[in-house]
Amino acid sequence: MISNDMILNTSAFFMLFFLLAWGTCFFVFVYKRLGGPRVGKDSLLYFNFMFFKRDVLANISLAFLVLGYTSAAFLEYQREFDDLMLLANLVGGMSFLLFAIYGKYFYQGVIEYEKSFFFIKVALAKLDLTFGSVFLWLSRFAYITWLIVFIYKG
Repeated sequence: MISNDMILNTSAFFMLFFLLAWGTCFFVFVYKRLGGPRVGKDSLLYFNFMFFKRDVLANISLAFLVLGYTSAAFLEYQREFDDLMLLANLVGGMSFLLFAIYGKYFYQGVIEYEKSFFFIKVALAKLDLTFGSVFLWLSRFAYITWLIVFIYKG
């Protein structure tokens, strides 16, 4: 069915644009940085790259991910008009951004770009009590909040 709602169509267009741009950055990463696909590892290595590397491609990829997720939240809001889910989805997008700020600027350990689950290990198991760890803890709190609301409303 074709929608005549301009806000819904605009949100859908922006979501599609940002996610296609994010996918394009993924292919550039796989073929330029990795030298070709690594079956089962390339997407996890991409997240390591995106969350921890201070690079133009990593920053653009992260921006497209956060903007795509945000536009998807507004698209979902236009479909159901659920204020709580809009807030939860925006908080979920913010958790990506907060984790990336921590990873790019405040993570003090050795960054293991070639380990597939490195970003998950840092997100879940890193116990850090420095000033910059505020971003890590806020990211965790935001993600858990999103997850609880998502499960509760689902």
